[in-house]
Amino acid sequence: MRTLEKDLKHGKITLKMESPEDLWHLERLLQPGDLVESRTMRKVSVKQAGELKLSEKKPMTLTIRLEKTGFDETSGTLRLAGKITEGPEETKLASYHTLQIEPGTILTVQKARWSSYQLDRIEESRRRQPGILICVLDREEADIALLLDSGMKNLGHIECSDPENREPYHADILRFISGQHGWERAVIAGPGFEAENFFTYMKCNSPGIAGKSFLDRCSHTGPSGIAEVLRRSGDRILQDTRIGRESKTVEEVLYRIKSGGLVAYGRSEVEKAVGLGAAETLLVLREKIGEFEQLMEKCEKMGGSIRVITADHQLGEQFLHLGGIAAFLRFRTEYQE
Repeated sequence: MRTLEKDLKHGKITLKMESPEDLWHLERLLQPGDLVESRTMRKVSVKQAGELKLSEKKPMTLTIRLEKTGFDETSGTLRLAGKITEGPEETKLASYHTLQIEPGTILTVQKARWSSYQLDRIEESRRRQPGILICVLDREEADIALLLDSGMKNLGHIECSDPENREPYHADILRFISGQHGWERAVIAGPGFEAENFFTYMKCNSPGIAGKSFLDRCSHTGPSGIAEVLRRSGDRILQDTRIGRESKTVEEVLYRIKSGGLVAYGRSEVEKAVGLGAAETLLVLREKIGEFEQLMEKCEKMGGSIRVITADHQLGEQFLHLGGIAAFLRFRTEYQE
């Protein structure tokens, strides 16, 4: 998303959505109570022959106080619903309206306070992370997924019809990969030697795609194999994805817990660490931001930074089981001794 205007004194930022990925970032910026202004279509009441009737939908600019958000999978739009606070004279204030946000939409968001992690997310959304295609396969089946900042999208599943002649199987996989868009690099992985066999086939039959791909290993196929590739790959293109970065962060939390390092987790321990000024980086599950918002503000005021983890991947789910709150510490606190 692109920032068109910024007036933090009055809590206003005007943004332009430039891609479907921006809608994912925007939803995570917004909170109930925010004021959102945008162009929209709405029916208004008009008087005809002494009777009030609804007109055809007209374009207008409305401001709503946000109550809930949600994706419309059919239209690919982000729906923002709330009561109208500002609009044309013929608009009934305090009535409900839903703004439909899509790539190309310009909107102004007004908050009581923009936190540093929210401003960082706007900047992060400008760094276009190329999609990464992941194919895990063995002699019997292959699964293909696309890794984007918004998460992992399962693209397809292919089965080998003749284990004794796998060339048609390899051709089906390559044909499927060739037909996919929105990716710049690919990871080919699997148990045994089948990934290497397919990679060799790909180099002979589509050197262009092979040149954008690299080999890795995993113990399984299916979703668990894809998750394993994401977790263990040392390649930088995976580390630089949103899920890759979050996974590495959670792995660091788990390592410090196991080794007795400088970490606190769970509400009670983290609140004590923040209160003592020991929290260098506060880690919060995105789905629990509302629960820990005051703690996040306190941490920022005491010089700490905020990092948000989303529970839409395997290690994000593990972080949820830790309570969705943790902190990397500057120093060891007494209650940890």
